[in-house]
Amino acid sequence: MKFFLDVDESKFRSKLEKMTLKKLKKGTRQGMNRVVMAVKAKAVPLAPVDTGNLRSSMHVRTEGTGFSVTGMLRATAGYAAFVHWGTGLYGPRKDFIRLGYGFSRGMKARPFYVDAIKQIGMAKLKDLFMEGFASATK
Repeated sequence: MKFFLDVDESKFRSKLEKMTLKKLKKGTRQGMNRVVMAVKAKAVPLAPVDTGNLRSSMHVRTEGTGFSVTGMLRATAGYAAFVHWGTGLYGPRKDFIRLGYGFSRGMKARPFYVDAIKQIGMAKLKDLFMEGFASATK
């Protein structure tokens, strides 16, 4: 799942001009790490639970160099995408599931990552990024 976070650098431009490139890169990575950890913390309790496998399969990773940093949220359970996006009539294809003995309507989506991002809000995610950036560049 992708979402983009645009940060207005005008708020801290004077501080940026005094920083070394190494600190800037570290701050960018630390800021993104705060964002993905916050989304994961909110998404875990939102995910449906039967055995706990889906919740325990959620992982985050931050990668990239310089100012191009990507934060990734991933649930490695084999059925995670089906739960998140839905199946059949309720899924991306909007079609019945054909079975050997008939049809199934499918399962409604339970978008735990999307809901987590919505609940936190983009303004708060930007604030978290800035907090992480500031703590890494002190």
